[in-house]
Amino acid sequence: MENLAYAGLSFLQKRQEVARLQHGKKFEYLILESDPTQGYYSKGDFPINKEHLHDHHYYLLVKKPVICFDDKVFRIASKVNEKTDLSLHISPGQMTYNNKNHQCIRIKTDELDHLQLILDNLIDDGINFLKNKNVGQYISDIQFKKYIEYKQVSKGIFQDNNNENRFFITLPKLIDFDQYLKIIEDIKKNCDFNLFDSFLTFLYYKSKMIDFAGVYSKHCDQARLPEFKDNLDKELKTI
Repeated sequence: MENLAYAGLSFLQKRQEVARLQHGKKFEYLILESDPTQGYYSKGDFPINKEHLHDHHYYLLVKKPVICFDDKVFRIASKVNEKTDLSLHISPGQMTYNNKNHQCIRIKTDELDHLQLILDNLIDDGINFLKNKNVGQYISDIQFKKYIEYKQVSKGIFQDNNNENRFFITLPKLIDFDQYLKIIEDIKKNCDFNLFDSFLTFLYYKSKMIDFAGVYSKHCDQARLPEFKDNLDKELKTI
């Protein structure tokens, strides 16, 4: 393994528009599709960037709360991957939908062909999902967990070792999610940082909580990240 600054199970939080997967009508269970352009550009009528289509994710909502849900999902994901020699990315989480909180699973869109296999194993372990139905779009607060390896690229700035487009900037303190989104919106409007999606992340590492501002962009100029961090730090001092 490379020389990493941190590695571990991380908690990610974002706000994103989701909608029913239109070509998912053949599935018994409701599949929600994320919109990768939500929050990605600052303002303006930007056309859909087809390079980002594979950055979509699908979400399935759990019908009733399940005890030790995260543990069950990770164990089943591991079992399926071992049996099939696949490397499926299945993340447990929770999200708001129609003003209700739901446990959920998150998968990559290019793994849809294996969804039934995933569902069969989860259902066998007592996890049931909302049935498929016609629903509208919804702005959802989404939290999920995934394993991340953090590679330091400059002071207080880290890159995902497995995704060159994802960066993490250390935060000096815990910040309310709505306040964070407002700060990011202000930076986008006033500081010439536009082409990115943002989220909050924390990592529990060696008995310590480490908070990050997350940045995802295929257009990211890594050399400007320290400037972005300076703007973020200035905004944080005002709250």
